[in-house]
Amino acid sequence: MADDRNPSPEEMRARTGLGIGLALGVAIGVSMGVALQNWALGLVFGVSIGIALSVAFRGSGGSAEKGPEDDDAGSDTADGAQDGRDPSA
Repeated sequence: MADDRNPSPEEMRARTGLGIGLALGVAIGVSMGVALQNWALGLVFGVSIGIALSVAFRGSGGSAEKGPEDDDAGSDTADGAQDGRDPSA
């Protein structure tokens, strides 16, 4: 369950992206509904655009923060620490 008092940065980004995307989408939908004189069609387009915008605003987040995962891949196998044997065994 999510903690509403101290959300993580990823959760905050997801909530903000969903809110902004749906707000813009519904605004676009209302505008299209008035222009097309068909509220249902306008809101369907607006919600579709809103979902796409919410995914776009969320983005991938901290991909720049993560470094390469296999920096130490060779260090464990070089001294035999992975299987518990010495290199001379």
